[in-house]
Amino acid sequence: MNRTQHFALLQAMKIDKKNLLKYQKIYKYAYLLSDGIFKVVFAEEKGHSMLISLLNAMLNLQGSERIQSITLEMQEFPGVFNRKNCLLDIIGTTNAGEKVLVEIQQQGDKFFRDRVEYYMARVIENHVHKNEKYELPRIYFLGLLDFEMFPEDPQTYIHHVDQMCNGRKYFPKIQKVFVEIAKFFELEKNGITQTDHSDAAEWLRAIMGIIKEEPMPESILQNETFKKLLESVKLINFIEDIFNLEVKNMTDLQAQHEIGYSEGHEQGFADGIEKGFADGKEKGFAEGKTKGFADGKEKGFAEGKTKGFADGKEKGFAEGSLEERSKIAKSLYANGVPLEIIMRCSGFSEEEIKNL
Repeated sequence: MNRTQHFALLQAMKIDKKNLLKYQKIYKYAYLLSDGIFKVVFAEEKGHSMLISLLNAMLNLQGSERIQSITLEMQEFPGVFNRKNCLLDIIGTTNAGEKVLVEIQQQGDKFFRDRVEYYMARVIENHVHKNEKYELPRIYFLGLLDFEMFPEDPQTYIHHVDQMCNGRKYFPKIQKVFVEIAKFFELEKNGITQTDHSDAAEWLRAIMGIIKEEPMPESILQNETFKKLLESVKLINFIEDIFNLEVKNMTDLQAQHEIGYSEGHEQGFADGIEKGFADGKEKGFAEGKTKGFADGKEKGFAEGKTKGFADGKEKGFAEGSLEERSKIAKSLYANGVPLEIIMRCSGFSEEEIKNL
């Protein structure tokens, strides 16, 4: 299941929750790059062997630098860093005391790089606050992107971003790695990455097979880690409340509506055809300006805001009402979903969930 199909599923479930059963008959796998699915698959596995394998591959950690174990953490950030749209997808501490931050980003927006720096700053602040000293551990940020972030480098899909001074890394304790998943898919399609047998490339081939629901290479099918991945991401494994909670709180979905992006399925438009646009797909947005409309205003839109949305937020979401989040969290708890999943997805504490 790809991103467009995933959003179609969410829209169908808003109409009738039983539509999940229909999609489970059509698609084998869930959309792995959605916030909710990614967290369930990688954060809830006992021992986190899949997450460790993914991190070692994407961060290209070798020898003694390889992660052996990881402890995931609840995000306890003081001050304003307690809103759902400011939370990372995964944060943990390795066996060496290093911090690892993982963020799934489905669509580019003009403030994504700003948010990455903000995430890093708040993690550093929290570490200093807890330890009462400025000595920092190594901090890894891994961004898994379902869009192209570095178009100026068309044949490179993994980017290690460092602050440089006179040709040397200024502060090597902080390492930011961005993986352009969509770009890898295109390079693979064109045969450019055929000779790339790195662990990262193999992981991306597994992800590509899941998203595109295509036959996978034998090297993927015979790998124990990937076998476990393929089993855990089957759509039939997920209950409807996981998707309901994702609809209410998914930060990428909110961001996409804020920039007017909808992959041709805007609410209120039949068959995904947006009023005034052919084929229902809006392309050529330049900082929120619609292609073919003077001054960046789309017919029926006021100041770049999508019809049916107030301030770029999907109608009915309003950042996910407390009442709706409470209702979903209560249902998940009643159905035996682990507290750790509910806490990560809802933003509620363990005590708050038990008292719902």
